[in-house]
Amino acid sequence: MNTLTTLKTLALPVAVALLAHSIGAFAAESLANGVKRRAPQGISTKLYACVDKAPDNPDAIGACLSTEKTAQDERLNRAYQTLSSKLNGKAKDALASSEQAWQDFHTRTAALETAIYGKDKLDDLQRLENEVFRLSERANALDKYLAAKGQ
Repeated sequence: MNTLTTLKTLALPVAVALLAHSIGAFAAESLANGVKRRAPQGISTKLYACVDKAPDNPDAIGACLSTEKTAQDERLNRAYQTLSSKLNGKAKDALASSEQAWQDFHTRTAALETAIYGKDKLDDLQRLENEVFRLSERANALDKYLAAKGQ
């Protein structure tokens, strides 16, 4: 058997073995690594440090996410206040209307997630993570608006 034939014969089994190994590694991902992998920009390094200390402890991860939720909520409020102070007239009114619409969206999305996800600890963590990430993503959007205003 020549080298090319040998390579062709081994290619599929090797590819299947690599795929199986990578799927197994992905399934074994820690809670902490999952949080870090899914996180949008703007999430604090404090959250990453916190979840690294408790990679598979749902209670500890929940505490980390709760702390980050407070930080992201404060970040979002600062971004709204700063942007609002830079706007006037129709732009300021549009920001206020946008803020209210986003708060409605945030509340309704949380209600949907409560209806969709189960009631166990991991489901609670998923809802909390989603909420933290929504706050961060909205703050990121406001930061872009501030940048457009030259701030």
